[in-house]
Amino acid sequence: MMTTLEGFPVPVGVGGPDKGVVVVILADEDRPPAAYDAVCERLHTASLRTVVIGRDPRLTPKSVVGILDALGISWAVVVGDRAGGELAWELAATRVGRFVGLVVVDRGHPRVADLHGVIRDEHCPPVEVGTTVLVSSPAARTVARNSQRYVYSEYRTVDLLARRNAQESTAQLAAEIVLRTSTW
Repeated sequence: MMTTLEGFPVPVGVGGPDKGVVVVILADEDRPPAAYDAVCERLHTASLRTVVIGRDPRLTPKSVVGILDALGISWAVVVGDRAGGELAWELAATRVGRFVGLVVVDRGHPRVADLHGVIRDEHCPPVEVGTTVLVSSPAARTVARNSQRYVYSEYRTVDLLARRNAQESTAQLAAEIVLRTSTW
């Protein structure tokens, strides 16, 4: 657990080599940092350092940057798993230079209507880093396609439609993160 600048505790897991490129994973709702252990193990094998931050609705970009400052991390690739993807997009869009790549699962840019037709932030700036959006449904693919106009860098959409088990989806997510860390 770490305490944010705003004073509330949030679960944080740190692992991997001390000198590796840092990957910050913002967890989905109800998923503790330990739920990402299999992904992190694969990333550690690729010489990447991981910081997994548990989901809390009070987290803001300032909170995340404060956690990274406390850990001595000046830049990273940010990964957002579903609900964590909303904050990941905001970080990549508003903390230029702090985040050098973005990977999100089933979330589009905040200016694009989500699966329920809701635009979360009509003023969110475009993202200027390489971005990968993994999608698990045709509706999520449409949101991802509509998000591309708000990414001023290399952009990829990857289908998770054919995943058959958790091990395969873990491998696919880890592979996409590794690809994103090598293209910044």
